[in-house]
Amino acid sequence: MSINKNFFRFSFLTIFTLSISANVPDGAFTSLHVSAKNVDAYVDYMKKNTAAFEQIGSDVAGVCVTKTGNEYPGEMFVWNAYPSIEKAFQSSELYDPFKATDEFKKLRKVLYSATWKPLKEFELKPGYERLWRVNLSDPIAFAQKMTKLEKELNEAGHDMRIGVFQPMGGGTETFHLRAVSNNASESGKVADGYFAGESYGKTWDDAFAKYVTAVVTQTTEFCEIIYTKS
Repeated sequence: MSINKNFFRFSFLTIFTLSISANVPDGAFTSLHVSAKNVDAYVDYMKKNTAAFEQIGSDVAGVCVTKTGNEYPGEMFVWNAYPSIEKAFQSSELYDPFKATDEFKKLRKVLYSATWKPLKEFELKPGYERLWRVNLSDPIAFAQKMTKLEKELNEAGHDMRIGVFQPMGGGTETFHLRAVSNNASESGKVADGYFAGESYGKTWDDAFAKYVTAVVTQTTEFCEIIYTKS
């Protein structure tokens, strides 16, 4: 997903404006969080039945299945990528997951949905993903630190994509920090390097010390793309 600059407002009962830089990209995501009765069957059904993605005008859609740190059986979510917050918001008027077909109802229980604004450039290349739900004192400064960290990791030979996402209309959701590798082994090598004293670890520690006021949850997920607009 190609993402470039502009301004962002977050609203939930009270509207406030963040002080942002030109590095904040365009684009937005939505996520539909569900409890799947059979994860594989649900994902396979969506791959073969893409009408819902077409109905909401999704550019790209995929799934993330929680593998560790689960809060309930069948924990996963379906995500959709859009070129703007406007398009992401409009999708909620085009499809109501609580009024889905009987086939969908048999496969999963809908829990909640949210819209997400990326606060840094993020290459949409899903894989093995570590997710931290965090509270942040300065989201933009934290995102800039993660941009620096991503560059340092790449220079150290690691193929890792880092995303920072602001929730919009997500209820109790917090900021998402997502570290994406091609597989579990590559993610583990990054963690091993951190504990071995690699220099990028200082950037990580500094970012958390300055801007993270709480780590709410930590999970690992396997994510994939299951639909792309033709």
